[in-house]
Amino acid sequence: MSSCQRGLVIREEYVRGDEGMTIPGPFSTARMRVHPLTHTERVEGETRLVLHMELNDGWGDTIKALGTVRATMEPVGGQGGRGVTWDVDIRDSKTNVSYFDSVTRTYRFVFSGVPGWFETEGRGMVRLQFRTARADGSVNAISDSFEVEVGMSEQN
Repeated sequence: MSSCQRGLVIREEYVRGDEGMTIPGPFSTARMRVHPLTHTERVEGETRLVLHMELNDGWGDTIKALGTVRATMEPVGGQGGRGVTWDVDIRDSKTNVSYFDSVTRTYRFVFSGVPGWFETEGRGMVRLQFRTARADGSVNAISDSFEVEVGMSEQN
């Protein structure tokens, strides 16, 4: 006679929390960084910021997560001109996956409207904030920064 033990199946459940954030399951976001693949490029005479964001769970594994992204480019050391800010809402799963690059395992955002001082200075500080939900429904804001230099390639 054989016996079977009951197994426990854990299924991720999502509920809406504060500010429309989605409450995550056990593999929620623990860390975020601006990935070193981040760079600038010139396309048809316009400089664009190509920002790669990597998210990790508590075990250090790369993950996807729902939330909002705010990227700011400022002059290094606060000198020069005014900064510029870009906001991306990736709380919707279809929108979210459209930004995820499965090859690099990062979110890839391409921002136009890089300020004129960036070309003159040759570098800028990118500050990135990712807002997602904690298991209790409160907002978890994770930040990182990365110095980016003027890109060398011109695309037409």
